[in-house]
Amino acid sequence: MPVGRITRTWGARNPRARRTEGSPIVPRVATSTAKLRERAAQAVRARSHRFRQRGAIAPIVALFMTIVVAALGALDVGNVFFARRSLQRTADLAALAAAQTMDDACTQPLATARANAAANGFDADAAGQTLAVVCGRWDTKANAAPSYFAAGNVDAPLNAVQVTAQRKVPYFFLGPARQMSATATAKATNLGAFTVGTSLAQLQNGLVNSLLNALLGANLSLSVASYESLANARVRMRDVMAAAGVGTIDQLLSMQVDAAQMAELMLTALSSTSIVDANLQTDIATLQAVAQGGISNTVQFALGESAGGHGVFALNLADRQSALDATVSPLDALLVAAEIAKAGQPPIQLAAGLAIGGLGATLKVQIIEPPVLAIGEAGIDPATQQWRTQAHTAQVRLYLNVALGTLTLPVIGSVGMNLPLSLEAAPGTAWLQATHCASTKAGSTSTIGVQPGLASVCLGDPPTNLSASQPLSCTTPATLINVPNVVKVTANVALPAVVPQSSAATLTFDGVTPNDDDYQSANANAVGSVLANALSGATASLAQPSGLEVTLLGGLSLPLGLLDSMLLAALLPALDSLLSGIDPAIDPLLQLLGVQLGVATIHDLSLTCGAAQLVY
Repeated sequence: MPVGRITRTWGARNPRARRTEGSPIVPRVATSTAKLRERAAQAVRARSHRFRQRGAIAPIVALFMTIVVAALGALDVGNVFFARRSLQRTADLAALAAAQTMDDACTQPLATARANAAANGFDADAAGQTLAVVCGRWDTKANAAPSYFAAGNVDAPLNAVQVTAQRKVPYFFLGPARQMSATATAKATNLGAFTVGTSLAQLQNGLVNSLLNALLGANLSLSVASYESLANARVRMRDVMAAAGVGTIDQLLSMQVDAAQMAELMLTALSSTSIVDANLQTDIATLQAVAQGGISNTVQFALGESAGGHGVFALNLADRQSALDATVSPLDALLVAAEIAKAGQPPIQLAAGLAIGGLGATLKVQIIEPPVLAIGEAGIDPATQQWRTQAHTAQVRLYLNVALGTLTLPVIGSVGMNLPLSLEAAPGTAWLQATHCASTKAGSTSTIGVQPGLASVCLGDPPTNLSASQPLSCTTPATLINVPNVVKVTANVALPAVVPQSSAATLTFDGVTPNDDDYQSANANAVGSVLANALSGATASLAQPSGLEVTLLGGLSLPLGLLDSMLLAALLPALDSLLSGIDPAIDPLLQLLGVQLGVATIHDLSLTCGAAQLVY
């Protein structure tokens, strides 16, 4: 075949080939060798890539195993977390249930806690599970933080339960089972509220108005029935707090108010309370009349009693917010406030006076120390060795001038006979000894101890200095008749007498208010006879030959023996009437003031069985 032909054929098949005249023909074998080299290089690169792929698998596997282990560990951690939450929930619910059944022997809380735990799927008798129940006291003042809980019943009454639940929680992948525990502390504070002596029993018509008008500087003319109905009304401390526009009990107790503001406060609280009261509208109308009665006494006082001053309410609680649901009487609170506003001031005249055994008497009242309304827990405070919750009566003085009638004397004519009488009642005290909360109010009880106070009586002229800071003096003989420049008849000596202090007593009230047992008296057999007994020697003393001293003035000359016999003939029957009527007349007034003589009446306002709450 000619060479030129071969050349054309190559060029035709491969246009990219370039050939010049005389160039040698490139054989096809050379091209095949280049391709082989290229393929060999590709194979080497492929093998190298496969080797690199096989080297990357190990880190991937290691990463995957790490993820698997972490996931399994997360399962164990999650299981432990949820087991702990479940255990804490068991302890919380058991503590709350146990606190609701608190008793000083700690028998009922133990059974209640175990039953509650079982109801929530925790068997305290199962292997690896325990439930420890401890009763004690929760007290932010006496016990250390953070739990403020002290075990034991030394400081009874108990008010808290601590429950510790334990169980073994297995790990699925991370090793052996783990011992786990959860502790919860719940408290339930049972509160009593009461006053000593305050009562509306057997009040003479108009006496309440006269007393409140004198204390408050008001102009009231309400019926005794209205006051008696109001005495049965109740408001919660949370109602009073809301009416005052404050957020805590501490803020409420630190408020400074006057008597008019106190009346408005009680009115607002009563208008918004949820406590059932069949006479609510009547009671609101009574309080409205008091609030709008022109109260002019502007003395400011604190709502809470403190070491430095008087207050309407005495609260000695570790957690004062516990008193939110305690109930009080608006009328009792108003009476206490009225006395605080007049404490330590000169005597005030009661316009209505007093009727004593058919005899008329003018009456002045002086408040030395006001009473207090107590709210709190039962038992003795170990830090002070004093009762946690105490109420005391008022300390008051009464100055009476009893009109014994008229006597016609020879030459002189008709003269009036009077008998000045002074009385001072020292405070009596009462304390909340124990409380017991049952499933019903009728089954719940408050036990209150009471100690009546002393009283001093003086048959004699009142001292010239009537300062509240001075002790009552009984040194000036009583002036029975005094006609200036004509005649003066006095007792020969002043006749002091003491009403002895009765022994302490214990009274038990149920949890239902209002009902018939709200008022109970210690030494009730003394009612109606205390002052009469104390003054019983006065008649005999005055009947003695030297019992009376008659002074004739202006040159008069009369047989003194005749005058003595005439005076005694008129005086002794009047004294008998006085002695028979003085206790029934004075006792209700003193009770209204929160004072009693030889006897102490407790007005039980409420027993509030505390709702359990977790505190730690």
